[in-house]
Amino acid sequence: MLLHVYADAAGLSYLMYRDHLRHAAGVSSASDRTLSQQGFEAAMAALETVLFMRVHAGEVSSPIGRSRYITSEFHWRTRLPRVGYINSRQAYRIQELWTRLQEYLPAEQRNLVYLAGIIRKATGKPDPGYTCLSSGEADALINALKDRLSHSIRSGVSERERSQPEEEEVPF
Repeated sequence: MLLHVYADAAGLSYLMYRDHLRHAAGVSSASDRTLSQQGFEAAMAALETVLFMRVHAGEVSSPIGRSRYITSEFHWRTRLPRVGYINSRQAYRIQELWTRLQEYLPAEQRNLVYLAGIIRKATGKPDPGYTCLSSGEADALINALKDRLSHSIRSGVSERERSQPEEEEVPF
C-alpha cells in the first residue's frame, strides 16, 4: 500500500508509522475500514512531510528517481483539500455521473450551463463549479446526479440508441 511505501522510504519504525497514521487519519491501520479518502490523503501528506524532513536532515536518501511511487516532494501536501471541502473521490464520482447522464440528454442540454442548474438546485448555491463545494454539498450533488440519471434511464433511451437505425421485422 502507498502509505507503507512512504513510511519505508522515511525509515519509520512500525510503531512510529502507526502513531503518524493514528494522528493524521484517526485509524491505527491502513486496512481499517473506517479510513476515509480524506483521512488517507491527510496521512499521505503527513508521511510525505516526515519523509522529506528526514531527507533534508540527511537521515535518509531521497526516493525521487528511485521509487516509481514517489515522484515529487510536494505531491500530497499540495493535493490536500481544505478541511470540509470536496475530495478527489467525490470529484471523480461527480464527473463520472455527469458523463453518463450526458448520454441520455438532448444535445442542447449537454453543457456546463445544464450542470450548473443541477448544482444550483442540489446545493442552493450559484454555480461556483463543483470543485468549490463543501463535502456535504458534493454529496448532495452526487445524489441529485444519481436521481437524474436513474430517471433518465427509466424514461428514455440514450443518444447512442437513438442514433442507431431500427431493424425492420422480417415477415414469415
